Amino acid sequence: MAGKSFITYPAVRPLAWIYGRIMRVRNRRFDTGSTPVSTVDVPVISVGNLSVGGTGKTPMCRWLLGVLTEQGLKPAMLSRGYGRNTQGFRHVDTNSTADEVGDEPLEVFNDFDGKVPVFVCEDRVHGAQRMLQHDRSINVIVLDDAYQHRFLHRDINILLTDYSRLYTRDRVIPEGRLRELPEGAARADIIIVTKCPADLGREEADALTRELKPRERQQVFFSAIKYEPLDTDLSDKRLLIFTGIANPRPLVSHYDGKGLSMETLQFADHHRFTDRDINKVATAADKADIVITTAKDYSRLPKDIPDSLRSKLHVQRIGVEILLGQEEEVRKTISKLSTHTPSPGSGH
Repeated sequence: MAGKSFITYPAVRPLAWIYGRIMRVRNRRFDTGSTPVSTVDVPVISVGNLSVGGTGKTPMCRWLLGVLTEQGLKPAMLSRGYGRNTQGFRHVDTNSTADEVGDEPLEVFNDFDGKVPVFVCEDRVHGAQRMLQHDRSINVIVLDDAYQHRFLHRDINILLTDYSRLYTRDRVIPEGRLRELPEGAARADIIIVTKCPADLGREEADALTRELKPRERQQVFFSAIKYEPLDTDLSDKRLLIFTGIANPRPLVSHYDGKGLSMETLQFADHHRFTDRDINKVATAADKADIVITTAKDYSRLPKDIPDSLRSKLHVQRIGVEILLGQEEEVRKTISKLSTHTPSPGSGH
């Protein structure tokens, strides 16, 4: 069962206490209506978390966009565009680069071959208004990493928490990695425990649900990372895996479990690859038969990488698998909530 295997910093607990209380006051202003919340004319679904770092928001947004599309809706994604060197509202298109729009929005755009509109704007209210003006066929908005961005009303709040670092076991920054106190989970409509073992049992899932203590209106689901198969045979191959993501351990473990000869190179999350970085990767690739990186990292690679590296390079696409036979229930819940007429007042 998941346990606390991560580091916190009790020495800075007084600072964490102050930060947590500031966030509590901020949230109460939204809850009471002291801070106004704007609405738009289509349903809004927020995907986010209580913590900093990767809990699988982008794969979940991509899965959600696919579900909404299958349900006959015309969804679009709005992201802050973390890591970009631009500001303001931008529409992601075939000419966009990760520097202009951020690696994750570009990854989502490419995964859907441009058929699902993707936009970036640090001001979610302005961004939502502009994207609906830009494309009037959009009838549902998916907000990426927006749990704390409460100025825009949302009709569904989906809260993600990492199986290996549940918010119930974490601390507010800087002691831990929570952006706000765990009590903020009360705003969620759906709680999804992400990055679970694929063989998660019902007994453990029930124990985790009891620990999360969902409210009567909240539903708890569980998901695992789904690694799409590469278009090559890995038998007896030497692998090089290089990443610039928040938590590469699940990806490395996925291939390590296959018993293959493997080397890894790890860069910081959202790392911008320099010529020196690429040369380092290319040198390591000389000793490998296959080089693997994530779709998120691939979107940040320069176009002129060495042919010796490009010829071995394979992009690992990462999806989501809903566990315990609950996928249809998740789909029905999203369908039911996303077809409600938007209404102000809850401050979600």
